[in-house]
Amino acid sequence: MTLFSKRSVIHILLAGSALGFTSAQAAAQDQAASNVSTGTAGGGEIIVTAQKRSERLLDVPLSVTAASGSQLLKQGISQTSQLTKVVPGFTYQDSNYGTPVFTIRGVGFQDGSFGAGPTVTTYIDQVPLPYPILTRGAALDLERVEVLKGPQGTLFGQNSTGGAINYVAAKPTQDLSAGASVSYGRFNSVDAEGFISGPITSTLRARVAVRGEFADGWQQSVTRPNDRFGKKEFYNARLLLDWTPTDTLSFVLNVSGWQDNSEVQAGQFQQFAPLAPANPFTQFIYDALSTAPTTLRNAREADWTPGTGHQDNTFYLISLRGDWRISDAVTLTSVTAYSKLVAHSPFDPDGVAFTNFENVVRDALLTSFSQELRLAGTAGPLKWMLGGNYQRDIANQFPTVLVNDATNGVLPTPTGPVYQDESTYIFNQQPTFKAVFGSLDYNITDQLTLQGSIRYTHHDRHFVGCIMDAPVGPNGTGTVGQGFLGLSELLSGSPSTVGPDGCLTMNDATFKPEKVLKRLKENNVAWRVSLNWKPDPDTLLYASAVKGYKAGNFATAPGVLASEFDPIKQESIMSYEVGVKHSFDRVVDISAAAYYYDYKDKQLLGVANYPVFQNLPKLVNIPKSRVWGGEIEMTARPIEGLRIQAGVSYVNSRVQKDPAIPLDPYGNVVTFVGEPFPNTPKWQIVSDAEYDFPVSATTKAFVGGSVSYRGKSNAAFGERPEFALPAYTLIDLRAGIEWDKWQAQIWGRNITNKYYWVNVSHILDTVARTAGMPVTYGVTLGYRF
Repeated sequence: MTLFSKRSVIHILLAGSALGFTSAQAAAQDQAASNVSTGTAGGGEIIVTAQKRSERLLDVPLSVTAASGSQLLKQGISQTSQLTKVVPGFTYQDSNYGTPVFTIRGVGFQDGSFGAGPTVTTYIDQVPLPYPILTRGAALDLERVEVLKGPQGTLFGQNSTGGAINYVAAKPTQDLSAGASVSYGRFNSVDAEGFISGPITSTLRARVAVRGEFADGWQQSVTRPNDRFGKKEFYNARLLLDWTPTDTLSFVLNVSGWQDNSEVQAGQFQQFAPLAPANPFTQFIYDALSTAPTTLRNAREADWTPGTGHQDNTFYLISLRGDWRISDAVTLTSVTAYSKLVAHSPFDPDGVAFTNFENVVRDALLTSFSQELRLAGTAGPLKWMLGGNYQRDIANQFPTVLVNDATNGVLPTPTGPVYQDESTYIFNQQPTFKAVFGSLDYNITDQLTLQGSIRYTHHDRHFVGCIMDAPVGPNGTGTVGQGFLGLSELLSGSPSTVGPDGCLTMNDATFKPEKVLKRLKENNVAWRVSLNWKPDPDTLLYASAVKGYKAGNFATAPGVLASEFDPIKQESIMSYEVGVKHSFDRVVDISAAAYYYDYKDKQLLGVANYPVFQNLPKLVNIPKSRVWGGEIEMTARPIEGLRIQAGVSYVNSRVQKDPAIPLDPYGNVVTFVGEPFPNTPKWQIVSDAEYDFPVSATTKAFVGGSVSYRGKSNAAFGERPEFALPAYTLIDLRAGIEWDKWQAQIWGRNITNKYYWVNVSHILDTVARTAGMPVTYGVTLGYRF
């Protein structure tokens, strides 16, 4: 059963379109409200909340990219991954297991588990979405998005060593307004979105927004010409209630959720790379994969095991924010939130129609409760803030992996080899974060300000994990159970029985099966100091030093031995940054920044050589590395109706000290020293331009387009050519007309049909690519009053 039905989405959209307020007065009120909802001041200045208070973007001593909700809609941006079109220095990558990885300035965390904490944390109205998988529906009905670059650990908490993404939802309006849009495009894609907003009483306002995304499969099987994959079916909704019972007290309730029944993208087979030598048990695998067709000619070619299912992921979020203006100078703010994801996400990343590796069941339960309480105020030349934060998560995962046809699937036992087929894993983590924080801004003069902030965080994480039969037999009677019990007897010298709850993971000392219980406790102090100079109202120069942290984590390992679940420790970044922002009479706005990061214990998904299973993914810490670079962004309005935006980012990353055993994707000992980080191109360029002009007294037309460039990088350490991510350029175009309350647009994305890929992975015996989308095109019709 889905959270939202397709019929209900269409009904709500039609109802929003049929309300039909047409008075000129209402239209004028809607226009005034839109100035607020796009986060602009009367002079076109962008207002952001990057420091948890409203201020001009020009006055914020941070590198921030902001984009309005209308800009995102025109550019077809409906997911966090698509922010690569507007944010220089931001990259997106599908992990080896299909989960999203967000990176800013080379700082990212490549781990395929649902419960992996990121380096770039996403927020919706300052409410954390602590795991990247939860961000799927965050871009619904937005006022704007703010992307903060560099460590943000003092105000936004840890797990933001790369930066933070803060979505700001469009708020309920004082007057009744509504709108809807429907797009139709290639692969029979239909995107329908709508909202209705307005007052319920004199003190209570509401806004309801819904969205549905549907498309046929866009991937083509190279072995079954009529088979398609990659179907999209996604539903999203949000209810916002604003209540202002008094002039000094206000509350905002957010109830939102989404349902994703889409198919996870299949891989593109590149080459056969066996983990284990051939033997009589595995020769058939060599025969099949040595002749498997490659899928390297275009983005649509792929392959997957017939019958691979679709996702059934359900997410909801409830948050309540309260603001009490105690006096003209002091405000107390409370933000309470609870979110829950129940996921069933089968996928097949190996790129072949062969069960070399397939997650036939990938179930997860993620919950997060957070409470923040902060007091902020002013006192003469001082602005201050004091607060505390508590967050408790549950991140439980229960993947079932089918490896019938893998070369490392034979387990030695006293009675002979046993070939395993299907195994289930338990990866349960329960992290708790407790933090206190504070900040001070002191105006030394009217032009010079000293800022400081600090945050102490205590992190306590419990872990339970093991490998077991699938389905769990009463005495480990499946092939995995037989193999592990036989291997345990062979290594320990005595017969073995399954551990608690059917666990088969072996103790490192006794080689007897056990359920692995571990705990990780960490503390850190993040801080920030900044000196800001404003020689005039339209110019800002700043210099800052920032210390940020990302929490440690437990590995989602195969679990042959208990030590494979040992945690990685927290990473830290010491950042130094200088920047300048200037507005030339609102005609040209420019911002630029240069930075240097001293990076300790970078967390990375590497490779380890496991007993029996050979080389498989494992989390590692890189002791020492560094990043330096710079970026510049510009918005120009040279003539009436023309807007030009452009940004350039340069990132130079290097490993300076190897982990204990640096291995390439095939398990060969190499050195990482001198190599750039994976998925970290040196150069990125984003640009967008639009020109609108009148064609009659009631109608105007617009034409626009965007160009984005991403330089070359590698998907893994080792600099092997098959893991290269070549440079590519994507071009999008759009054109349309606006009349009365209607808008019509035609659009094309990746119009040159550039074939590019965002990841290359070695999972078991295959090397496979994850391709970017091919050319898409379509039309959009919208109505708003």
